[in-house]
Parts: sequence; structure tokens; C-alpha cells
Amino acid sequence: MRFRQGDYVKLSIPNGDFCFGYVHTVTEKGFHINICMYDEGASKIGFDEEEDAVMGRPPPAWDSLLTETEKTIVSLLAQGRTTNEIAASLSLSPATIRSHIRTLRLKLGLDNRNQLVAYSQGLQKVLAA
Repeated sequence: MRFRQGDYVKLSIPNGDFCFGYVHTVTEKGFHINICMYDEGASKIGFDEEEDAVMGRPPPAWDSLLTETEKTIVSLLAQGRTTNEIAASLSLSPATIRSHIRTLRLKLGLDNRNQLVAYSQGLQKVLAA
């Protein structure tokens, strides 16, 4: 796996704990990675909110950014549901769910489903508040 500056990563510890951060710098062909983390956020959402506060930017308006279907899919992804399970629970086809997942990834600026699942865990908490 190749890391790039700005990549979002989840750091897992053998005892099961984890935290999130961004790759700050990558040197020597990717063998040395400097990861920047904020104590204020246990998820990318918290990290982004803290960064927005430091930079003086308003936080995203999640309620208006995502459709109701996307919010439901975020919740199901956060629970670890598969595409087929999500499709069955929403009475939609797996192809439709894959389309929604692709749209979510584009809206949130994420590269793959694993990043979307990790992001959904933090986003679900924000949407529930």
C-alpha cells in the first residue's frame, strides 16, 4: 500500500483500540510516515471539525448535504452491513446501493469503501446529535 500526504488513516493497536489521523509527510519511498492526529477527535469527523475551528471555517451542514437515503446508508455502513444487507433492508437493488455509496464517497472526498465505513462511524454520531 502506498501512502500519500493528506491520506486519512486508521491506526489500530493490538488491544483493539484505534484512532484516526492524516498522513502529514511520507519519506524514503513510503517507509517513513509522519501521521498528524488531534486529541479532540476519535474520528475523521472530529479531526475535520477541529481543523475547521482552527482555520475559522464553518462546520459542514450534514443535514442538508446528505439525502435521507444517504443518511440511512451511512448508519447501516457504520454497523458493518454489506451492500446486499443494506439493499435488502431498504428494499432497493444492490446496484442502487452501490450507486449511493459511490455518490457518498464523492461527496465526502473518500477514496474507497473502507474509508467510507470508518467515516460513517463518526458521521453517524454527528447525525444522531
